[in-house]
Amino acid sequence: MDVTRKKKQGTGKGKNFIDTKGYNEVVGHYETVKKGTAFNQYDLINNEMVLNPKNYALDEAQASIRAARFAPELSQAEKRMLIKDGIQRLRNANLKIKDVRHLLDIVER
Repeated sequence: MDVTRKKKQGTGKGKNFIDTKGYNEVVGHYETVKKGTAFNQYDLINNEMVLNPKNYALDEAQASIRAARFAPELSQAEKRMLIKDGIQRLRNANLKIKDVRHLLDIVER
């Protein structure tokens, strides 16, 4: 399994993202949706879906950290990259892991 940083195509901003070949989506997002521990990334305000930046950061950080901890066949370097990604997503939303760790479903698969 190769986890690499790639340029996101078509964004116009060239944002980096981590290519986890699906581990982030399956272990990180899909499993938490099934368990009911995913964060609602959008709020319904005046009949419009509006991004909730805090929940978005929590959900994406949770997905990265879960993939690092529970996805099979990842190297230590790949796991470190995913953990750093999760922490950076929290920082971007002015959140600290020590303050939100108890909210994240990252202890067991």
